[in-house]
Amino acid sequence: MTYRIAVAGKGGVGKSTLSAMLVRALHESKGKVVMAVDADPNSNLGEKLGLRPEHTIGELREELLKNADSLPPGQSKQEYVEYQMRLATVEGPGFDLLTMGRPEGQGCYCYINNILRTFLDLAMDKYDFVVIDNEAGMEHLSRRTTKSMDLLLLVTDPTKVGVETASRLLALVREMKIEVKMKALVINGTRTVLHASVQDEIDKLVIDKVLHIPFSEEVLNFSTEGRPIWDLSEADHAYKALASWIVHIT
Repeated sequence: MTYRIAVAGKGGVGKSTLSAMLVRALHESKGKVVMAVDADPNSNLGEKLGLRPEHTIGELREELLKNADSLPPGQSKQEYVEYQMRLATVEGPGFDLLTMGRPEGQGCYCYINNILRTFLDLAMDKYDFVVIDNEAGMEHLSRRTTKSMDLLLLVTDPTKVGVETASRLLALVREMKIEVKMKALVINGTRTVLHASVQDEIDKLVIDKVLHIPFSEEVLNFSTEGRPIWDLSEADHAYKALASWIVHIT
């Protein structure tokens, strides 16, 4: 069975950084190759993992719409998509990366999206663990896969505004009827005891778990310098907090 983790949150709260740390923690603790899906059009999960993808699913989607009637002889659309998705999957040291890329342009994508959804589901089923780094609106999560999520991580900074955003994302999950087995709030960059107004907002959430990730100077330096989070020290206290937590959850 594949364990699927969706990571969501507004920009600037360290969502992609935490996704990269999560991919590494799962690989190191479980000894499995993890599938990392970058579903944010900003597409920086690859950089956090030390890879630069050459192809994206968005490019494949545009190519299919443009050349639907001129595919290679003897090759069906399904076969062509499966081949191109393999090309778009980049192998890393303990993970495979698939980048969704830009959103849809003009034109009818319904048939193409159905094919992509089918093959994305099939690709996920080959892995024990899948981590999906989502855009803020989580459109990819509802439209790119028919599978339910085992764990939804809502990432926020230690502010009232950040937690309120997480609350809106929870409401969005309900509205989009995304099936999630466990929901967790991840408060990233915690330095001190939370302000009472922040804690009040957290107490209002209908959530299963709350995880505090302490502020890390090393993580900040890596992000500032554009260095892969995959190379972060195992002793880093932010990484250790996330790694020890996810081991017990999964």
